[in-house]
Amino acid sequence: MNYFKVCLWLTAPLLLGACASQSAKAIAKLDTESAEFNSVPCQNARHNAWLYDEAQKNKIWAGPSVILLAGPIAVIPVLASNIGINTADHIQANDISTQCGGQPLTQDALNQNIAVDATISVVVGGMAPSVAPKASAP
Repeated sequence: MNYFKVCLWLTAPLLLGACASQSAKAIAKLDTESAEFNSVPCQNARHNAWLYDEAQKNKIWAGPSVILLAGPIAVIPVLASNIGINTADHIQANDISTQCGGQPLTQDALNQNIAVDATISVVVGGMAPSVAPKASAP
């Protein structure tokens, strides 16, 4: 049974690796034929979206690795950094929608999306300590 947990933990990042950032999703929803799409503010907002794609990819591998290396003491800082990255990504996605003629979210909807992502980070982040090797008693 312990091997099952280890296999699950090792394959979860592969399955979650295909998750795109909210900024990338916002860009995919834009109308490329609109006048706002080619405006300078929109181009600047879209140009900075790659940062969140890279952060999304890296946090999937880095968070569990830090937890496994540092132990359970690293769970709270890793989860806090994941929530911070998710929050910044949602705010950037909303800015992209605003600058490029898309439908920006209301503040309540934005807060709700951030809360859902934070909950998912907590649930997925809790998976690494559950499969960490148990220390044997001397």
